[in-house]
Amino acid sequence: MTVQERIEELLEKNKWSKYKLAKEAGFYPTTVYDWFNDKHYTPDRNSIELICLAFGISQAEFYSRVDENKLNADQTALLELFSK
Repeated sequence: MTVQERIEELLEKNKWSKYKLAKEAGFYPTTVYDWFNDKHYTPDRNSIELICLAFGISQAEFYSRVDENKLNADQTALLELFSK
């Protein structure tokens, strides 16, 4: 599962739109939409932290369902921190 797929899973579970996530996490809506459109941006470490706060989950919970092979270097380093 990619980071984007994990966010989509959380959106569905919480019955939130991407717009609601943007408002709850303090992002511009276009930022969230850019994670899912043809630009294929990936949320950075700080954005993941804000997403987790918005959903009320820990970063460890967030990354527990993400495929390590699909993470960028910053996300891999963060995951390693939580694995210790």
